[in-house]
Amino acid sequence: MAADGVAPRGSAEVREALIAAAARLLGAAPPDRISGRALAEEAGVNYGLVHHYFGGKDAVLREGFTRLAEAYAGGPDDGSWVVTDPFSMRHRPDYLRALAFASLSGEIDEVHVSNPTIEAALDRARGARDSVDETTVRIDVGIATVFHLSRCLFENVVDPWIGHDDPEMSKAVEERFVLILRALTLGMDPGAAAGGRRDRPGDVAGSA
Repeated sequence: MAADGVAPRGSAEVREALIAAAARLLGAAPPDRISGRALAEEAGVNYGLVHHYFGGKDAVLREGFTRLAEAYAGGPDDGSWVVTDPFSMRHRPDYLRALAFASLSGEIDEVHVSNPTIEAALDRARGARDSVDETTVRIDVGIATVFHLSRCLFENVVDPWIGHDDPEMSKAVEERFVLILRALTLGMDPGAAAGGRRDRPGDVAGSA
């Protein structure tokens, strides 16, 4: 339904309403729990239009997932954060939840056809290396992505244990987490980062 409460009319408005509805619903439920009728109701359109314009709900969900991914990758208009910031996915919990729902339900391949955020991380990692070893870059970015996702998704579960309800301890731990994530992505030594240093692999203890 449009923001002014008026039902979408015309092909462009209907398509946009359905894609926006899919993006909202994907952040609240697994894809297999989102029916075509639920999409139509959320969008404020007739159910038959789901099939008329997209051929079925799966195509709408793919478009919705792409919308979420692109919105996250683009960041906010004010530039207050960018996708390459450590743990930036905290800023888009809808996209984070959508990834988790689709992955846990085994449907991630069906709805997630692009990942501009990982491509951005790969480009950044390549640019930070003196020489590009594509295998190493992809391994490091893969590990960093897992760390990023798990930190953001399970933050509320982990923090009470690692912070012991001590704000100073929580801050210190978070600073180390940021160093580790940057180290993994940029080819620095994650072991050194865990100790609070910024060494590159092979460097002696110190700061890079």
